[in-house]
Amino acid sequence: MTLSNLETRWAEAALGAIFPGSKDAGMAGIRGMDVRGFLSEVLGAVPFQAALGLRIAIWLVALAPLFIIGRFKTISGLTQPDRERVVAALVGHRSYALRSLTLILKTMGALLWAGDDAVRAHMLAPAPAPAPKNELIPLRVKRAAVA
Repeated sequence: MTLSNLETRWAEAALGAIFPGSKDAGMAGIRGMDVRGFLSEVLGAVPFQAALGLRIAIWLVALAPLFIIGRFKTISGLTQPDRERVVAALVGHRSYALRSLTLILKTMGALLWAGDDAVRAHMLAPAPAPAPKNELIPLRVKRAAVA
């Protein structure tokens, strides 16, 4: 099963809202990665039912702006803040099916994003050591009241 160009654009827009990256932290956004190639590889490797579930997840997120924010646009036609708002609303939706389908798409994106060398290097970098504290904290003991 392969995705059409339209479905791939929707997936790239949705994943771009979920994994925008951070220039301050030195992590690239997912849109700069090979989303099309990754999704093609995944859809070629997974069973039909899993591929169908991923495709349904893409369609759900793509058409959600009509129902979530009331705009007659797909996810790829929105601004980045609106895309993030739509995805956040889907992840927090009361319907288990909508939440799960959105999280399927997020999980697939996480596999691609965390596989990037720059992102991985940042994730595996040791955390800075906390500054040593020179202060001692005095302990206070309360005496039990005698009844």
